[in-house]
This record gives sequence, structure tokens and C-alpha cells, in this order.
Amino acid sequence: MTAYTVSQWILFFYIYCFCGWVWESAYVSVCERKPVNRGFLKGPFLPIYGSGAICILIVTIPVRGNIPAMCIVGMGSATVLEYITSVLMETLFKVRYWDYSHKKFNFQGQICLESSLAWGLLTILMTRMIHKPIEAFAFWLPSSVLTGVTMVVTVIFAADFALSFKAALDLRDVLVRMEQAKAELEQMPRRLDVILAVSEENWDNRK
Repeated sequence: MTAYTVSQWILFFYIYCFCGWVWESAYVSVCERKPVNRGFLKGPFLPIYGSGAICILIVTIPVRGNIPAMCIVGMGSATVLEYITSVLMETLFKVRYWDYSHKKFNFQGQICLESSLAWGLLTILMTRMIHKPIEAFAFWLPSSVLTGVTMVVTVIFAADFALSFKAALDLRDVLVRMEQAKAELEQMPRRLDVILAVSEENWDNRK
């Protein structure tokens, strides 16, 4: 694999974030028969796809050209990344942004065999086909233009991430308060039973 500059790596990340968003939003929209904006961010970015693509490009360097090895390495690394990301987001925001519980051979609903196999297939498609025109485009862009584009997109991405992060934290606080209120309501019958028992005991003692 040709060595890339930092700006080119960043460009690859954003391109794959966008491609992932287009694919998943279109797929879910068709399944649910209504427009669905998938992902954590408000804009057309799905960071898990961008991160997964960069991870795949890096980990497959030692086995580039060996298709079975590339598939296994890409599938394994992307699956681990997906699991860690899902666990961290659920722990931090109290919301599961994807759930494979309804899929066969899933683990904690965070990952599943179907998704892992898809990552393996994507590894082959990306390294053998998809990435070549994207790589050519990155090499074609003048360095100054590339730097300018990545800087502008980074500002937009960072602003979107900051706003989405705050919104997710606000939603988490609401969910926590709802859970606390639910727990309080569940305790009410027991408290009423205790109050009634104490009242009856006091009444009997007064007789």
C-alpha cells in the first residue's frame, strides 16, 4: 500500500463515514418504509464505518494480496472495533445505537456473525475495488486543496459531534431520571403496605 499523508487519511475517514451513512440510511429507510437518518451524528456521517475502513486499511497491510487472510484479519479487527464502540456508547449514553439481539449468533446484541461476515466481505471489496478510485482521487487533489477540504470538513464534523454529544448526554440524563422515577413508583405499593401496617398497629395499641 502506498504511504498516505495525514490529510489523505483524514479524507479517507470522512469519505467512508459518508458512504457508510448513505448505505445504512438507505437500507434502514427501505426496511422501515420511511426516511431514517442513521447514526449518532445529525449530519451525513457514520464514524463507525470511517473508523472501520481505516482500521481495515491498516491491519491488512501485512497480508495484502492474500484474500483469505485479508478477509479474516479485516473481519476480526472491524468486529472488535464495533463491539468496543457499542459498549462504550451504551455505557456512556445509556442508549444502544445498534442492536443485533434479533440476529442469530449474536453476542450481547453488540455484534453478530452476519455483521462480522459483512465486514469480511467489505474488506475484500474495499481493498480490491472501492478504495482504488478513492485513493486515486486523493492523489489527484492538489495538496493545498486537500488540506483545505479536510480542514473545513473537520470543523463541520467537530461541531456536529459536539452538539450530538451534548444531546446524547441530555437524553441520558432524561433516561436516568425516568429509571429513577420508575423505581420510585415500583416502591410505592410496598411503602403503602408498610404505612398501612404501622397505622393498623398503632390503632390496635390505642384500643
